[in-house]
Amino acid sequence: MGRVKLEHGLVKYIADDKIYYVKQHFDPSLMPGHSSHRFVVHETFFSYGPIERIVSLLGIGRVNIVSVKLEHEMDLSHEDREKLTELVGPKFYFSRAAYQYDKNSLPHKDPETAMGYQVVFDTVMRNWDNGERNIWYVSGVPVWFDFGASLDPRCHNIYRFLLKLQDAADTGRVSSIKRYFENFSRHRNDILNRAISMVKSITLSEIRTIVDVAEDRYAGYFAEYLAKNVSQIDDDIDIMRGAFLQKELESDRSLIYTSIPREVFGRQVK
Repeated sequence: MGRVKLEHGLVKYIADDKIYYVKQHFDPSLMPGHSSHRFVVHETFFSYGPIERIVSLLGIGRVNIVSVKLEHEMDLSHEDREKLTELVGPKFYFSRAAYQYDKNSLPHKDPETAMGYQVVFDTVMRNWDNGERNIWYVSGVPVWFDFGASLDPRCHNIYRFLLKLQDAADTGRVSSIKRYFENFSRHRNDILNRAISMVKSITLSEIRTIVDVAEDRYAGYFAEYLAKNVSQIDDDIDIMRGAFLQKELESDRSLIYTSIPREVFGRQVK
């Protein structure tokens, strides 16, 4: 049993002293082609509860992110379900309020470390929308929320993901990934290497279990998506370094392990 509350146009659900924001869940227009295996993706894909649940399950305990739960995971009364349907829509899911987290409960208490781990994690998740609009600071430590932009089929290719990061930055939504390299240092590089080791510890069995828990329609697709990204995380982070490292640091080759083709930012990726 919980309590539904409407505050400043946002719907909250409060249960056992935990506050969740209730978000409308849209079924994505995600259709695998029979021959090309391509997907047609509309923007409603980015309010798809299972995506946020997958990211949450893989990230809790590894990075500073909030918990996300699907409707069937909450002990809703009939009255609460009817009220939420009236306020939010026929399908919805729950995202824990970031401001409720305590610094001591987070896996990373140091802000710079927290951001470095998030950079690596969000590269795996292909989450381009992880900037200041989706961060809450708890005693100066960042906690990320709203993972709806993750696992976009259009961003599975790392160079397309880079283009999306750049497009977002051009419209004022600067990713934590881009910002992390603005004042890059050996210390930040060491953080990235530790975070890469963390990601590489994610097993295929864990990925399959988590995806099966969160997603029943496209479980196979997203399990394959994640497994591939985990397996190539070293190369992907090297590409990020080559793309975003400031020019004045380019003389220090120990901080640059690869570079990306110039045509990537010339919009010639196919």
